Amino acid sequence: MMSEDGAGSMVRLVTDTQAADAKSRLIGIRIAMLTLRLRNNWNQMFGDTDTAAIVLAVVAIASERLMRSGLSSELETLALPLPKGVLAHCNISSIAAATGLNRETTRRKVDQLIHKGLLVKEDSSIRLAPGFTQQQAAMSLVTAQLDELRRAVNDLLRMGALTVQG
Repeated sequence: MMSEDGAGSMVRLVTDTQAADAKSRLIGIRIAMLTLRLRNNWNQMFGDTDTAAIVLAVVAIASERLMRSGLSSELETLALPLPKGVLAHCNISSIAAATGLNRETTRRKVDQLIHKGLLVKEDSSIRLAPGFTQQQAAMSLVTAQLDELRRAVNDLLRMGALTVQG
């Protein structure tokens, strides 16, 4: 993971494999705690595990390439909607594969989410409904998830499993 520190130089986190091996039980527990807390936050927003998994899959499938290709700085915030053309194609089969749900269950649940107005379908592509990411709840969820990740990373740094280089 790379980021800029306050001075503008690049820093990155690296795994100290010896320390990680020596504290693998504690690290495993901490990762389990992180996973459950992140999952709980998603479930609170979307009501159940399957819905949360489907929404996450739609976001990841349609947007993953943006992590590689980058975005203009004004589109890096959830406050502005993404133009349709920058998102990748997402369909029932790709959602089913990403979530582990069978195709028919995925289709039925996606249809329910379309009916509720959370997802939209255009041709054979599925995406979040316009304006969803601009809602305060979406922005609050990202902040809550980031806080959970920060706490976990700080614990892993204290354990010596992760170290900062640069």
